[in-house]
Parts: sequence; structure tokens; C-alpha cells
Amino acid sequence: MRKRVVGVVNYKISNNWFMKYDVFASLDVNNVYGELLNNSLNYQATYFSSAILTNLGSGDFMVNKLPVRAQFSSVNDFLVGDYNKDDINDILLIGNMHHSEIETPRNDAGIGALFLGSESGEYTFSPVNQSGFFTPGDAKKMIEVKTNDGTIILVANNNDVLQSFIKFK
Repeated sequence: MRKRVVGVVNYKISNNWFMKYDVFASLDVNNVYGELLNNSLNYQATYFSSAILTNLGSGDFMVNKLPVRAQFSSVNDFLVGDYNKDDINDILLIGNMHHSEIETPRNDAGIGALFLGSESGEYTFSPVNQSGFFTPGDAKKMIEVKTNDGTIILVANNNDVLQSFIKFK
């Protein structure tokens, strides 16, 4: 029988072996991947906020950053519709990413969100106790299903239950 040492794991990336969590965690990407980076495709991003792009026509777009509650975790899907019956489009969004690569952290701070639209084009977060929309899981996809009794919003969670919410008539 082998003794198991807590905190020691073998990670093999490229030709490098890392024997301890703390050593691996302290390395930058060049130390982890080494020469593999020299021939890899490299993209750079300069904008990381969840935002709305409004088409102004003629190839011009306006970028509107969503409120801070939309920045807590990754956004995997969204629906646009009038969710508070004021004839202005609102945004319902879901997110999180529980299964990530070893070199990136798990994204699990999202609980879903309803953002109420205004005539000026701004969006305001509607708290869970007012919206009733709460999706803290690894939410990946959502759809609206029209029934004889109204509209149901279905939220698919990775390796978890299917959630349903009733949209007000």
C-alpha cells in the first residue's frame, strides 16, 4: 500500500513536471509552457467587460458596459425581452464555468441576473428578492417556451437540474 502525501501532485504540461501545488501556482505562463509558446497562436484582448453592442448602422457600433453585477462571472447565455411589463427591453443572463483548465480558476460567483432597461438605454440590476431569478449553478443555456398558460424560461445547468421560471403575462 502506498502512502498518499497531501498537497503533492504530479502535473505534466509540455515536458515539465510540477510536483507541488505551491510551485505550480507560483509560476507564470512562460515557466509552465516553455518553448511551446514560441510557436503558438497568440491573441490579445483589451476589453473584458460584459457589454451590449448597439448597431448604429454603416458599420458603427456603440459599446454599453453592463452594470457591475454582470461582471461577477462569465456570461454563457442571455435573453432580451420585456420582463417587467413597461414596454422596454430587459436582459436576463446566466453564467458560471465550473469546469475550467488547471491553470485558470473556476468562475462561480454568478447567480443569474435580471437587468431592467430604461428609456435612456441604461440597465439596472433587479435583486433576486424582487426578480425571483436565481441560477447559482453552472448555467449554460436558457430558452423561453410558450405554453397555453404563458411563457416558461428554462435554464440548463451542467451536470445539475433543469430550472424553470414563469414569465409574467
